[in-house]
Order: sequence, then C-alpha cells, then structure tokens
Amino acid sequence: MQKKILITVSDEVSHLYGIRFAGSFFRNKQAVNATLFYVAPRTDFGDTRPVASDLKMDRDIRQRAKTALDTARQKLIDRGFSEENVDTTFTVNQFGTVKDIVRKARSEKYDAIVLGRRGYIFFESVMASSVTKEILARDVDLPIWICKNPEENRRNVLLCVDGSDAALRMVDHAGFMLGEESEHSVTLFHLDTGETQDREALMEEARSKLLENGVSDDRIESIVVGSATTGVAKKILEKAAGGHYAVVGVGRVGNRKGGFKEWLVGSRTMKLVESIEKACVWISS
Repeated sequence: MQKKILITVSDEVSHLYGIRFAGSFFRNKQAVNATLFYVAPRTDFGDTRPVASDLKMDRDIRQRAKTALDTARQKLIDRGFSEENVDTTFTVNQFGTVKDIVRKARSEKYDAIVLGRRGYIFFESVMASSVTKEILARDVDLPIWICKNPEENRRNVLLCVDGSDAALRMVDHAGFMLGEESEHSVTLFHLDTGETQDREALMEEARSKLLENGVSDDRIESIVVGSATTGVAKKILEKAAGGHYAVVGVGRVGNRKGGFKEWLVGSRTMKLVESIEKACVWISS
C-alpha cells in the first residue's frame, strides 16, 4: 500500500533535514509518495493599489518558494525517489504556517507530517498562543516526524511502549510504514516503572500490531527493563544512542493544558525531543 508523507520545506536549502531523512530511511521508495510543501509569507496589499515594490516583493517570495521546492525535489530524486513520486506545492500563508501545514495534511489524508529543524521551531513557537494550542490539540490527529539533525544511513526503529493508546497507535503507524521496509528491524521497548499490570500482554499486543501490518516476526525484538520514574527519558536516550536507531517512536501523552512541550509528549519524554541526536523522533497522537 502506498504511503503518503508531507515534508515541510523552508529556505534553508543547505539543511533540508526532512528530505535527508526520507531519502536515507526508505529503501522501497516506490511505495512512498512524498509531497514537498512550502508556506510562503503573505503579502497583504490591503485596499490600496499595490505599488511596484510590493509586486516585486510578491514575485520574489514566490521565486524563493520555487527555488526551495525545486532544490528539495532534486535532492529526493538524487537519493532514489522517482520523479513521479515527488510532488511540490506551496501556499501563501492563510491561517499561520503551522495551521496551514496541518490543514493540508488532514484534508489530503497524509500518513505523516515531516518536520525539519525549521518546521519544528515553527511548531514550538506557535504553540505559545493559547488559541493555536487549542486548535492543534484538537486537529493534529496524525503522526509528526521531527528530524532536527538525522544521521543518514542509520537503520532500525525503537518503539517506546508504555501502555497508552497513543503509544499503541504509534506502533500501528510504524508497522504500516515499515511493512515493506525489510531492511529495518523494530525494537519494542518498555520501561517498567512498577505501574505496568501485565507486561507480557502489553508487549504481545504491540507485537500483534506490527505483524498485522506485514512486519515479519524475525524483524521484531521486545525488551523490558526496569526504571525509576525519573529516569525514563534518560534510559530511552541511552538505548537510542547505543542502538544507533534511525527512528525513536513515542505516543503523545502530554497534558494539553500545558505549553507546546507538555502538549507534545509530556514532561517525562520531552527531553527525548530536545536531547536526541542523529535519530528522527516519530510522535503519534
């Protein structure tokens, strides 16, 4: 089954971390359709007739969008994506950069939003607005991939299983994305803080989700370790670094009454997003 990912693109064409990640991570690229999406700042002429300088600025903005998208598209093609599987599109900012990205992803039923470093900064800063926070808490119902500085050519995925519905949805999402990616193995990782009722049932449910999505049993490993409640993020970071994983997947279980950081993944695991190096973080609602 074809996968659809929406990759945000900015003017920072020397980085394009989301592009680098997608190009390196996927081996079966024919099964992935990537749309590169650029949100251009709006030029508001108001009720007055635009002067020549205004029109030139508008043309310049659109040209920057085209340059960024063309550069990003070529980088994906150079990394093995076929031309017919890479689309480009841009919009002039209508509701705010973050909301425009979310509306695009939801309306066209993408499987994930891929954010590079610039995109992540946009999401983090915009969440300071209580109005935006409420909208996003309600509307972001698809996985977000945060690629701040991924190391190319890493393999395999570490999925953090904590018993929450959000974590199980992440396992299901990862299984869907990895079913045809036979070069990636999956590690189901549970940190037992003493609150787990039935660890075996928990891990078996997660394993079943992967099997249902076509991930073969020989590609799945389950690890359960004990941890003090204050050491959860640290142990995940240690495991991610020690295993050289390409992806760490978590469920979004934070308190939506808090700011962006708490809303996204909660106080225990926000350190993961802030501190992780070389791997991409996948977050499911």
